[in-house]
Formats: sequence, structure tokens, C-alpha cells
Amino acid sequence: MSLPIFFKTQNAYTQTIKLFACMIAIVLAGFYLLSAVIIPIVISLTLYAIFEPATLYLVRHNVNHSLSIIIVLVFLVFFSFIAIGFALPQLIEQIGLLQAKLPAIFSKLEGFLTHYSAEFSDQIGVDLDVSDMIVSTVSQSTLLGQSFLLNFSNKLLGVTIVFLLVPFLTYYLLKDFRSLRNHMMNWLPNTSFELGWLIYHRVSKQLQAYTRGVMIQSIIMSLVCMTGFSLIGLDIPILLGVITGILNLVPYIGPVISILLSLLVSSAMTPFDPSLLYLGVLVIVIAQIIDNVIVIPAVIANAVNLHPVQVILGIIIFGNLFGTLGVILAIPAIATAKIIFNNLYADILNENQKQSL
Repeated sequence: MSLPIFFKTQNAYTQTIKLFACMIAIVLAGFYLLSAVIIPIVISLTLYAIFEPATLYLVRHNVNHSLSIIIVLVFLVFFSFIAIGFALPQLIEQIGLLQAKLPAIFSKLEGFLTHYSAEFSDQIGVDLDVSDMIVSTVSQSTLLGQSFLLNFSNKLLGVTIVFLLVPFLTYYLLKDFRSLRNHMMNWLPNTSFELGWLIYHRVSKQLQAYTRGVMIQSIIMSLVCMTGFSLIGLDIPILLGVITGILNLVPYIGPVISILLSLLVSSAMTPFDPSLLYLGVLVIVIAQIIDNVIVIPAVIANAVNLHPVQVILGIIIFGNLFGTLGVILAIPAIATAKIIFNNLYADILNENQKQSL
């Protein structure tokens, strides 16, 4: 690969960092320009990764390409309407129940924090007097939480209708993505053409495997937790199960938040049953065991090869930069960046060694 003068140094690692930094800057600029429509694009790309194999399967069995896409999307829309028809009323009802329970939940939390802060003050011999701060914080959190849930429940139907437009974008991705990809690859100079295709195939294979894996993982976690919460008699089991499945997309941090949510909901139930505190945690622990022993080895193993420290730092950085969407996209983004960086470095190092001969 021939590099501009700016990138040429004696050190292949430095060259790679400079080139990689420029690529990151271009990606961030594109992300900023497309920020208004980034969520529908991400959803459509996810659906493309999931349904492209089904489309190719139909094409290999002599079904017209456009007809194959339409068949796949008809099934997608059909099952989406069924899911929305069954799940949406339940979710709205569960959100309403959670909204009604928020004052009790935060009241229990306030009592818990006040009690243990007083015990901690006695143990260290210093009067921290944090009760006023706790009351103020909990009060503000209650108002913010109620406002968020009210706005979310009011806008949920509108958001659902907007996302029903996603199949149209998915259709054009399934239909024209390959020709668009080939056209963009032709922009690469001849010296980088082979490297570009190598990186694309490795990234594409990994992202598709990861996307399908986490979708299956999230659905299984939601179903297991919904069933478990229902069996132990916990309030709002459907909503808590869905939230737990979504939070499971965030490694390490997500399960902890799910446990805290189950504890808060359990503590706010009337009459209060202490055993629900343990049973709610037990449900999530069992779900995590199923996830780690069965689901991850079966559907996600080897999809990404990242160290836990890389995952945690990536989640923190992406979460601060891009919010909730950044937290969800952190792992695939880091895995993609790792593939690109490693392949660039290997190619630049190989080129430098050839020139030194």
C-alpha cells in the first residue's frame, strides 16, 4: 500500500496510528452528519445482517432476487405487527404500573440509604449528615423518572410507527448494498484494493456473526427473565424481562443494573415480601448462568476477541460520547477498529520490509 508523505516514517506502528486516526476522524464526521437518522440506519443494517442469509438462500433456490427480498420483508413486517399487537399493550400497561410504583420505590431507596449512611457515620465516628442530600436527590430522581416514563409511554406508539418505515431502508440495503459496496471499493487505489477487500470480508463476517448472536442472546435472556419474574410473582415481569434482555447487551454493567432494578421493584411491592429480593436476584443469576454456559458458547463464541478491560473502557468512552446508542455499539465498533488496525499495520510493515530489501 502506497502512503502519502505525511504518513511515511521509519516506524510502521507510527504510520498505522496516523492513518488509523485519519480514518477515525472521517467516521466520526460521518456519524455527526448522519446523527439525525443514525438509529434507523443502525436498525436497518442490523436487519440486513440478520436477513441477508435468508435472501441468499432463496436466490440460490432460483427465486428472483427482488422477490426473495420481498418475501423476507413480508415475513418481517407480519411478525412485527403480531409482536407489536401482543407486546405493545402489555408494555404500556407495565410502564404505567412502574410509573405508579416509582414513589414507593424511591421511598424505600431513601430509607435504605438513610439507614446505612447513619450506620456508616457511627462506625467511622464522623457525622456525615447526608440525609438532606439523599432526600433532595431521590426527590429529583422521582420527578425525572416519572417524567421520563410518562413521555416514553406517550411517544411509544409514535416511535413504533416511525420504525415501521425501517423495512423500506432494509429492502434497499438487501437489494443494492452489494453493488454500492463494489462501487465504493473501486474508489480504492490499485495498491490498496486487495487490502480493502480483505478488511471488508473480515469485518463483515465478524459483525454479522456478532449481530445475529446478540439478537438471539437478548431474546433468550428476555424470555428467561420474563418467565422467572412471573413465576416468583414479581410485579411488571414483562417490562423487567425486556429491560433485562436489552441491558444484557452491555457486558458486566448491564446485569448489575438489572439486579438493582429487580431489588427496587421487589422492595416496593405491597405487602412487602423479603424473599422476593433473593428470588429476583436468583432469576437474573440463573439467566446469566444459562447465558454464559449455553448461549454465548453456542451463538457468540469467537464473534469478537476482546479483553474485558477493552470492553469496559470502550463502553465508558462510547457511552460518554454517544449516549445509550454508543454503549450498545461499543463492542462491535472496537472489534471492527481492532481488525482494521491490525490489518493496516501488517500491510504497512510488510511494505516497509520490502522497501528496505
